[in-house]
Amino acid sequence: MLGNTIAAIATPPGNGAIGIIRISGPEALAVLQKIFWPAGALSAGLFKPEPRKLYLGQIKNTDGSILDQSMAVYMPAPHSYTGEDVAELQCHGGYLVCHEVLAAVCRAGAQLAEPGEFSTRAFINGKLSLDQAEAIIDIIEAKSVEALKISERQLAGSLQQRLDKSADALLDILAQLELAVDYPEETDDQALQRQILQELTAVQAEVQKLLNQTKSGRYFRQGALTAIVGPANAGKSTLLNALLQVERAIVTSQAGTTRDTVEEYYLLDGLPLRLVDTAGIRETADLVEQAGIERSKKALTEADLVLLTLDVSQPTKDFWFDLLLNSAQKENKLLVLLNKIDLLADNQLYEQRLAKLTEICRENAVPLLKLSAKDNQGLDELKQAISRILLAGQPNGEPMAALLNDRHKAALLTAQNILESALQNASLGFDAAMLSIDVQMAWQSLAEIGGKAASEEIINRVFERFCLGK
Repeated sequence: MLGNTIAAIATPPGNGAIGIIRISGPEALAVLQKIFWPAGALSAGLFKPEPRKLYLGQIKNTDGSILDQSMAVYMPAPHSYTGEDVAELQCHGGYLVCHEVLAAVCRAGAQLAEPGEFSTRAFINGKLSLDQAEAIIDIIEAKSVEALKISERQLAGSLQQRLDKSADALLDILAQLELAVDYPEETDDQALQRQILQELTAVQAEVQKLLNQTKSGRYFRQGALTAIVGPANAGKSTLLNALLQVERAIVTSQAGTTRDTVEEYYLLDGLPLRLVDTAGIRETADLVEQAGIERSKKALTEADLVLLTLDVSQPTKDFWFDLLLNSAQKENKLLVLLNKIDLLADNQLYEQRLAKLTEICRENAVPLLKLSAKDNQGLDELKQAISRILLAGQPNGEPMAALLNDRHKAALLTAQNILESALQNASLGFDAAMLSIDVQMAWQSLAEIGGKAASEEIINRVFERFCLGK
């Protein structure tokens, strides 16, 4: 793959101010010289660009006809994105002109690139680690400023630095164990055992810190699915509108107004939420409403956080007590909201009605908040509670190293399980040869994240997400 020269349009399709055609490979300069005439030059062959300097000129077809006015730049290996010779043409950004220029580039000797092939070459040539390549996708798809910042840190190598530190510690341990295997008579097993246990514990703690960030990474990448669930006419749509500060959902005094799920993105201090206003769950003969209620139940099981919204002016039915208990026992993320406190005239009646609910929440450590979505009372406390619940486990004051994804999580879990087994075995009895196998496997799991020990299947799975030109 690395022997040929590839080309693709690197800017989004459609009309724009500028379109970029990227060329990478050993013939990048030769291709550029065949089609680009710098201003004042009589032929393309006279073009001998200085590296990383922009030139104004014209792109011409093989028959000499002018395709477009353009800027051109040449970046020789290894100081380029792919680590190969790279040339770029910056032409006008129309759909047709970009494709005509790309066609001319291909006629001059380049081949059409596959999706993600530029970044694949950057990885193969050591310009990017595998997790840095994933950060590029996360930067492109970032849904909040905070997600963008985290992805930029990952691209700069923050995750790789932490992984390298742990991986190097494992290699140091492995070296000590190999020495103990080769020279047992010169090894103090007890002293080495204590040292190995201490060092393995430190690596395990770092792996656990990263694992604690995996859910947060998914929230920042995709948005935390936050379902507003409750009885009909409990004020769920009013709550959605109050959070969004727009009239997104229809609100009436009639129960059953919301007949389908309504979903909107909402940024909570940089944390993207996928807010879902669900149909009120109740007995009904209306087929349309029944379908909406089934979707509500599905959202309830799939949500990252459930905002169980109850009307404090109405008695709480047993169904909601059962749901609260089941969710608490499954350790689902749940927040109980007592809405419509503006309608509560008799505080004693409120205490009697909600005594059981309050007790269940206290016994199961489920947060309970009072609010009036209609009057915006308690919304600030609600926002703080949502952020606190979703980001629980995130070390205070410690910035996230990356938007950790499912691939990272699987590798970290494997490393964590191996380290737990190694620590247990090392504490029961010291066997340097057996312990070295565990340490080697843990190192391999961590190295897989950056691509140092990743299989071809994993590498292909990462880069198939990339678009043409990247």
